[in-house]
Amino acid sequence: MKIIYVHHAHRKMGNPPSQDDDITELGKQDAKLVGELFALAKEKGTNIKAIYTSPFKRCLKTANIINEKIKVDILEEKRFNEAGSVKGETWRDVQTRTREALYDIVCRFDDKDAVVCVTSGVNVVAFMSLVFNLEPSEDAPFIGVSSCSPMIFNITKENFKEIKAK
Repeated sequence: MKIIYVHHAHRKMGNPPSQDDDITELGKQDAKLVGELFALAKEKGTNIKAIYTSPFKRCLKTANIINEKIKVDILEEKRFNEAGSVKGETWRDVQTRTREALYDIVCRFDDKDAVVCVTSGVNVVAFMSLVFNLEPSEDAPFIGVSSCSPMIFNITKENFKEIKAK
């Protein structure tokens, strides 16, 4: 299935940064453009079934703006929260919980379906490691992602079987 990762829109950084940080006017414009892009994709046959989002304000707001154009269910997924949102969590733990969320999503939909996942930059490592058949690791690099940038990953249950077989 297609899992469309979307980094949340450009945020207003709190001092200190927090899960309640809002998005900027530029972020709102970018989210609208992504929503229009996804609406065109739906018109051309991409079967977008849902949006999964971190409960962080910037992710929820991004998801809601995108959804103004595609009109699907929005489902909060706390496993898409940023690193440090769970006390004592390691970098490997972040990757593992993100992958667990992805597995649950993949099991819920058909291979012909697509879902949008609005989350933070830290989570893209888990998405990429599935595609490249890599285990979560403390050595995995942080990968910076531009605000409101969509990336399409083809992930199926087979991605998880290969990893579990190692």
